[in-house]
Amino acid sequence: MINIWRLTKIQLLSTFGLNKALHTQDTKERRKLLLLSLSILIGIFMVAAASFGYSYAMAQLFEQMGRMDLLLAIMMSAASVIGFFTTIYKASGVLFGYKDYDLVMSLPIRTSHVVASRVLLLYMLNLFFTLVLMLPAGAVYAIQVSPGASYYLFFLITLLFIPLLPIIAATLIGALISWISSRFRASRLISLILTMAVTIGIIMASFRMNGSEQVLADVSAQLGDMIFKLYPLAAIYVDAVCSSQVFSILLFISISLLVFILFSTVLGMKYKAIHTGLTTSHTNSKYVLKSLRTSSPFRALYFKELRRYYSSSLYVLNTGIGMILLLVTSIALLFMNPERLGQLIEVPQLTDYLGRMVPLAVSLFVILSCTASSSISLEGNHLWILKSSPISQKDILLSKVAVNLTITVPISMISCGMLIISLRTGWVESLLLMVIPVIYACYSAMLGVIANLKLPNLEWTTEVTVIKQSAAVLVSMLLGFISVVVPLAIMFMLSHVDGNLVLSGIGVILLALCYVMYRYIATRGERLFQAL
Repeated sequence: MINIWRLTKIQLLSTFGLNKALHTQDTKERRKLLLLSLSILIGIFMVAAASFGYSYAMAQLFEQMGRMDLLLAIMMSAASVIGFFTTIYKASGVLFGYKDYDLVMSLPIRTSHVVASRVLLLYMLNLFFTLVLMLPAGAVYAIQVSPGASYYLFFLITLLFIPLLPIIAATLIGALISWISSRFRASRLISLILTMAVTIGIIMASFRMNGSEQVLADVSAQLGDMIFKLYPLAAIYVDAVCSSQVFSILLFISISLLVFILFSTVLGMKYKAIHTGLTTSHTNSKYVLKSLRTSSPFRALYFKELRRYYSSSLYVLNTGIGMILLLVTSIALLFMNPERLGQLIEVPQLTDYLGRMVPLAVSLFVILSCTASSSISLEGNHLWILKSSPISQKDILLSKVAVNLTITVPISMISCGMLIISLRTGWVESLLLMVIPVIYACYSAMLGVIANLKLPNLEWTTEVTVIKQSAAVLVSMLLGFISVVVPLAIMFMLSHVDGNLVLSGIGVILLALCYVMYRYIATRGERLFQAL
């Protein structure tokens, strides 16, 4: 057990760059650690507050129905779904795709211990999402129901076992996708297509199940039946926590733990063979010498960065799934009358709200699709090649901004065009709907580059560390989220003011920020890049 814990601790410290920050004597690095910790705490508080508010709103509805157990059932299922989706495309990278595989496997440590440490890392990362969702929901349930002491004990115990089955299911699907794609020449493209197909297929299936008017008509009974049929473990969980049934909690823990142990054991026995199968590539083509084409330095850097982006399925999925969901939602709204949707959810003014808020809603998808916040860190130990090249550092940084805009702007323009048709917005609203997301795309891209310059991580062993868990990504996402939430709050507070005027003011402020960040990248950014 001591070897498992040591390996896991090393991975956790390297994942968030804490090891370097804790042992450095540089005051700037320590200041960065303090600011990063503060940003993370603010982000956690915001997410927990939103989770509490959402749980409290649902509790008011379920209390009228006499089905408060549905609150914990829904949030438990939501935590499992989030754990599943966040694991499905990073499990292969965490378990098999890390750069120091040869070094770790050469240590005098059992293979099963190495596997256990990698699986434990996945578990601990997913446990965070479970706690953020379930603790506020559990508090709301306790406030509304005032249960006995056994509720608190059973609730806290079951928290530790909720992420286990989603991790196993996601890892199996992710490994299967990686294995299938490795049989083909274009393995990365096949892996990307299969993972996106699985993700979108599950989302579309859930949309179809939730769209039934009968479910909306008899939500108290139908919703519970639907959740328990889709995820039977949720029914066992509700019986254990809400009804304090000892048999149910033992069954819940036994199923989760036994399946997890069985999975880890089998994976440990076949780990080397699975790793070889997943990392083996096939090629049947021969190199043919052709004439070389020349281009400008910026164009060459842009296409190099674009190839690097599409070479990593994890990179594409983590930064592109938001834009795919935006596109799917926009297409769905073409076939769904907003007025009818407003009647179903009992918001008669839904069309008016959408017309005012939709530019910021689209911008939120854009903010969540930032590729630039990890683009410098992904250079890793090859960064010296760029630094030693006779190329302007400004062009290097702006090429990363350009790739970010390539991913976000075209899809947001297409989606906004469809939203204009479905929402029947006026010409001023349509213009703002087209312009505001583009401004946010520029803001997000340059913010990501600056955050990565300030908080680089060039000593990673797996891409997951940089793409999903690095300090630059967290800070960039937090600041981007705040830049959308604050204007939304202003629009609600100034509801008597013309929404188009408020959006125009927000756009002007963001344009000014974009200009300031551009000047920063062109001057201070070059020196920061050269100092990496």
